[in-house]
Amino acid sequence: MTVPPRAPAALLAVLAVLAAGCAAPLAGRAAPGAPATALRAQVAAAPRPCDRPVVIGHRGSPAAAPENTMASFEAALRGGADWLETDVQTTKDGVPVLMHDSSVDRVTDGKGEVAALTAAQIAGLRVVVGPGGPEPVPTLEQLLARLAGTRTRLLMEIKWQRPEDVVRIARIAAASRADVVLYSFSAAHLRQAHEEAPRLPLVLIQGGGLADPPEGLPLAGLALDAGLATAERIGAERRAGHQVYVWTLDDEPSWQAMSDRDAAGLITDVPDRARRWADAHCRAPRSGPPAAGGAR
Repeated sequence: MTVPPRAPAALLAVLAVLAAGCAAPLAGRAAPGAPATALRAQVAAAPRPCDRPVVIGHRGSPAAAPENTMASFEAALRGGADWLETDVQTTKDGVPVLMHDSSVDRVTDGKGEVAALTAAQIAGLRVVVGPGGPEPVPTLEQLLARLAGTRTRLLMEIKWQRPEDVVRIARIAAASRADVVLYSFSAAHLRQAHEEAPRLPLVLIQGGGLADPPEGLPLAGLALDAGLATAERIGAERRAGHQVYVWTLDDEPSWQAMSDRDAAGLITDVPDRARRWADAHCRAPRSGPPAAGGAR
């Protein structure tokens, strides 16, 4: 445990007491492939102040580089993101790629539905919306390879697609050495993915108009739109054994409000700013420097 510059003397005394607990595992960070039950069991554990809430780079760091590109993910890691968040669509020939929309029209220099284009056609496109120069569209396997063996968890959204594509995505994630959480608006997709990859934790996404019931899913958590993330809802989910991650939070009042409500994670387009805010508002310093490559 390191002491921040100009730490008050009173804080130093508190830190001496806290230091003994620094060797404990990070709350909410199960080892890659750990069963969902292991993640749920950590909800009740008291987290170290600076490790909660985690900062999650939404599509990487789209304020720094084009969204869902390797440049965006690297920017998020450099900025101190604890986790990354991404979206997975599947090409016509069955290759999972990282794209939020069902079509490439909004963010790339091409046109068409992802499901109607081949992997080779997608590879020829460039993401041109966002800061920085044009960037290739990554495949899921490229990002998983980058994260393999690191402490950066990937919150991987399975978009609306065919059941066989859902199964393929879950199989690829389970076979990787990356720390992956499967999440989706679709309870049916999560159920299909869970059957293929039962050791990967599940998180159900809910928004104001999109809120599938859990239907008995063994959920590790929920990702809630900020409008649903009231103190009462977060408290109820935690009592039910669920972590709560809130989207999309890009300003200090939102970070403060969700931290006060004990949200487990802040999903944000500006992970560098959120990380600085979280560190400045911790009651104790984080446990150490980032691991190699920016992963924490």
